[in-house]
Amino acid sequence: MFGKSMKVALLLGAALLVFAGMAMAANRSINLSKDVVLPDGQSLKAGQYQIVVDEKVDQVQFLQRSQVVLKHRCKCVVPEKPNSSDGVVTQEEPGKKPVLQEIRFKGENRIITLPS
Repeated sequence: MFGKSMKVALLLGAALLVFAGMAMAANRSINLSKDVVLPDGQSLKAGQYQIVVDEKVDQVQFLQRSQVVLKHRCKCVVPEKPNSSDGVVTQEEPGKKPVLQEIRFKGENRIITLPS
């Protein structure tokens, strides 16, 4: 009886590791077509970035080639319905770089906002 319980526990543990690995592999990414600044003044050059959000500490990380480029505070807001497309929202001001305000991923039920 104990041996059977141990096998089930090991099988469940392995399944959990596989599921967690698949979730990590599904990192979301954005492509910035032009340089932007974050609300706190940090600059992000145009390019492809992986986005990692830690809602427990309200922080978003921007990575390139698995290296953290920068971190910023964030707040995740639940929209009325899942996002219909990937996208970023910037605030444009004449003569200044656009300020990144929001990140959205298709099918997700959250909007990642970047407060100042």
